[in-house]
Amino acid sequence: MIDVSVTGRGARVVFRRAQEGNRFNAAMVVQMRDKLRELSSSIDVLTLTGDGQDFCLGRDRKEGRAGTPYDSFKLVTELNESFSEFPGVVVSGVRGRAEGFGVGLVMRSDIAIASDGAKFMLDEVSHGIAPMFIMAAIIDHLQPKKFADLIFTGREVGAAEALDLGFVSRVVKDADLQATVDRVAADLLSCNRDVLLACKRYLKEARTIPESGRHAYALVQQVRAAETKK
Repeated sequence: MIDVSVTGRGARVVFRRAQEGNRFNAAMVVQMRDKLRELSSSIDVLTLTGDGQDFCLGRDRKEGRAGTPYDSFKLVTELNESFSEFPGVVVSGVRGRAEGFGVGLVMRSDIAIASDGAKFMLDEVSHGIAPMFIMAAIIDHLQPKKFADLIFTGREVGAAEALDLGFVSRVVKDADLQATVDRVAADLLSCNRDVLLACKRYLKEARTIPESGRHAYALVQQVRAAETKK
């Protein structure tokens, strides 16, 4: 259900559950978690796309839950942590709908490219679910009142609004989506990998540093990067 192909230091992940809107069941969560861990030492650029008409319509709510709620949610936490710890650049290509968990995958991508027909929805509250995992990710992307609107109302937003809100990095014509994702991945892979990974690492670390200390930290990291390059 998770198709992975590797070429050099790049990898392509395709969610292959098109008949179910690429909804993630527990097996897919485990598979995606394990693949991220496996590829973390060898892959610099990872792309995510969905098979068929939609990117991902969230978790499979028809699937019976095995074990306690903690057991189920712990798997999602482990997947989210695997995304957070992945040292390479993650690029998602979003066609069709991304809902709930699917929006979370977009949020956890470093670069998100959407087709002009893409639609995004956070529908958990309407299903009686408090979306803690989504809120943990979305807080880094949107202004508080904007993400509160999306969380509480579950309204659908199109690609243009998603771009304005900060869900996605850019919007392209649907026919150009895959070519754009492939081109972005190729351009990234052509960069100096030490510089690429240093930028990814710094962008993550800088979020945890108070604004008053960022200039000093940037100086240290810039010198370290220059010395490594010698």
